[in-house]
Amino acid sequence: MQPLVSIIVPCFKQAQYLDEALKSVLYQSYTNWECIIVNDGSPDDTEKVAKKWLDKDKRFKYCYQENLGVSAARNLGVTFANGEFILPLDADDKLGDSYITLAVEAFQKENNLKVVYCKAEKFGDEKGEWILKPFSLHNLSLKNMIFCSALYRKTEWER
Repeated sequence: MQPLVSIIVPCFKQAQYLDEALKSVLYQSYTNWECIIVNDGSPDDTEKVAKKWLDKDKRFKYCYQENLGVSAARNLGVTFANGEFILPLDADDKLGDSYITLAVEAFQKENNLKVVYCKAEKFGDEKGEWILKPFSLHNLSLKNMIFCSALYRKTEWER
């Protein structure tokens, strides 16, 4: 049985990108997921776009909060998450079709992993590979050095 992955998508003034982000979730090769769209008090069409996806697939869920910022929106989504794993996804980002499959496989091969992320590619106004600095736990403790769409266990978030 595949573990459930909860994808958390906070959205504030990014309704114009939300369809593409959610399409990338729907097209995942990994199928045991739920996607929680968190409207962070957005004044645009975020709710309208999100509710369209609720009708498309029951794995999409929706919640609303007054605008508190992206971190609070992600945390709210995680509190509603039922998955063993959490995957944040910004509303203006997209996932590669096999990202979740490969990330979960990495956790299944190596039990002591805490976070899994991958190479990233820029799209839109900027194009090309997003060059990340080599991973260092020390550097990560000082400054964020990876993008938000890294898979981790919900128990780590709770801890």
